[in-house]
Parts: sequence; structure tokens; C-alpha cells
Amino acid sequence: MMRPRIFSIAALSAILFAGSARAQDEVTVRDKAKPYKGAVKSESTRGIVVAGVKDMIPAEDVVDIFYEVTPILVRTGMYRPAHDAEKDYNDPDPKKESKRKAKLGEAIAKYGEAFGKVKEDNARRHIEFKLAYLSMRQALDDNADVGPAVKKLSDFKSKHPNSWQITQVLQLLGKLQVDTKKYKEAETTYLELAAADVPEITKQEAELTAYQVGIRAGKHEEALKKLKVLEAKLPKGSKYQGLARIAQAECLSAANKDTEAIALLRAVTKETADKNLKAIAYNTIGTSYYNKEALKEARWEFLWVDVVYNQDKTEHAKSLYYLWKTFDKLDEKERAQECLDTLTSDRSFLGSEWQRLAVKESQKK
Repeated sequence: MMRPRIFSIAALSAILFAGSARAQDEVTVRDKAKPYKGAVKSESTRGIVVAGVKDMIPAEDVVDIFYEVTPILVRTGMYRPAHDAEKDYNDPDPKKESKRKAKLGEAIAKYGEAFGKVKEDNARRHIEFKLAYLSMRQALDDNADVGPAVKKLSDFKSKHPNSWQITQVLQLLGKLQVDTKKYKEAETTYLELAAADVPEITKQEAELTAYQVGIRAGKHEEALKKLKVLEAKLPKGSKYQGLARIAQAECLSAANKDTEAIALLRAVTKETADKNLKAIAYNTIGTSYYNKEALKEARWEFLWVDVVYNQDKTEHAKSLYYLWKTFDKLDEKERAQECLDTLTSDRSFLGSEWQRLAVKESQKK
């Protein structure tokens, strides 16, 4: 009578041992079809070193890491289910749309369970990042208060300033602070990233973004001086030099120097081959016209982004938002509604500042 029980215990032990022996870290990297499998040997703000991989993987290229964690029952019963639920949430398959919200909640719950039980520090740190990041996604999806997510991200960056996740954390935190109009805090966050031990291109982007935040805070003259100094330091013809020039145009427009601002933006659209830069420049010209009630002129600038330079989802969302507002003011109600419907229903715009603004404003009508 006892033999089946003895066998089942032995079988379970064998399965657990085999699972432990085969388990290894899985590192998903941008533009690579399959993850690297091997022990993560070291981590830093610059990147991670994986056993069996010749070069350090830059932090900005790391999409995710599924760590080998112990105890194994935590890995199989909590951590893996959390990882799989998050994967389902991110799956763009329309057939999974109805279960997406539930999958996000499941991922957060399972990561929360695993956090207190995982023994390895690097895995605990990554789970802490996941909880902050997914809390942000949940708040954005639900158009809810992002305050708790901001606190989680702030706590993470204070506790783990040398982690490979720090660039993404500071970028997400800065964006949320801008979206909630906490400009002083956002500027500090981006300058913190500019001073971190990260690649030079990341520093340049962070410094530029900090000055752009200054524009939104109304510090136009101060921002313009800083942007001119920054532009002179940037490689000629580079993406970030182009962005610095666009930001200068924003300062000029804010100072009612629209002719000078638009001339600078037109120059950017002609000189660059970068489609994203073109989108930003056209949207900025459109916004300048829109703010001056030159609606017919604004319409054409936003249409360039909607129809041609729509590769960047943030800029595309911005163009649709302003097209909705512009067509509405021009009394082209049907076209306005089309733009609004596309912006609010397309999942690729989910959680964007412009989608949330459109939802909020359209509900008031």
C-alpha cells in the first residue's frame, strides 16, 4: 500500500532536481529572435554580462530577463506564471484583447507573490522593477492615478542607482512627471540620467529632454540659452542636434517669434532624412499654427504626420489629437470624429499622453 506513495515522492524529487539542473537565465534582447540562455555574471548601468556571450549586452538592448530563481516551486508556481501572464498581456493578437486586463492583473499579483520569496538579489530587484513598471501600465490603461506608480519608480531609482534597469526607470519616471505637469521634478529626473554612468547618446537625449521640460514649464529664455550651448556640442547632422534645433524653435514660438521658429523648423524638415525628426518638426509647425488659430495651415502640417511620417506612435498620436481638434474647429465634424475614433480605439496608442487627453476631453462634451 505504501509503494505508490514512495514512488510519487521519488518521482517528484527527480522532476525537481531535473528542473533545477536545466534552469538558466533567459535574456531577451532587442532585434534578436531567441533569448540568450546562460547565467548572468554581472550587471551595471552599462549592461549585463552573460556566460557564453562574448561581449557585454548594452542595457538599452535588454528587453527582459527571466532569472533562474530559487526555490524552484516559487519559480514554477509564481515567477514563471507572472512572466507568462505579462507576455500574454503584451501579445498584440486581437483575439486576446478581452483577457488582456485580467492578464495584467494576474502578472502583478504573481510577481507580488514571488517578490517576498525569491532568494536571489538580482531577481528580486528585477521583480521590483516589474511591479513598478506594470503598475504604471495598469494606471495608464485604466486612465487612473499614476501616483502610486511614480512612487514605485522613485523608490526603485533611489535603492538601485547602479542597476541595468536605471535608464528605463528614469525615462519612465520623467515622462510620468511631465504628463502630470510636475515639471521641476521631471527636469531633475532627466538631469540625473544625464549625469549617470550611461552611454553618451543616452546622456545627450536626457539633457535635451530636461531642457524641453523647461520649455513646458514656461522657462523659455533660459531653455533657449541652454539649447544653443547643447546644440554646439552635438555631432553635426545628428538626430539630437536636430531635436535641439526643434526645441529652440519651440522657445522662439513661445516668445511670439513664429516666423523665425517656422523657418528653423522648415530647415529641419528639408535637411534631415530621419522620418521621426520630420514628424516632430511638422507637428511643431502645426502646433504653432494651431495656437495662432491658423487652422487651415495647421491641418496640412498634422496631415503630413498622419499620412506620411507616422512611424513614431507618440508623434502619430499627437497629430491625430490636433487633427481632431482642428477639424472640429473647422466644422468638419465627420473627419474630426474619424481622427478621434482612431486615436482612442487603436491599441498602439494605448496609454499615450495624447490618447488619455483625447479620452478625457471627449467625455466632457
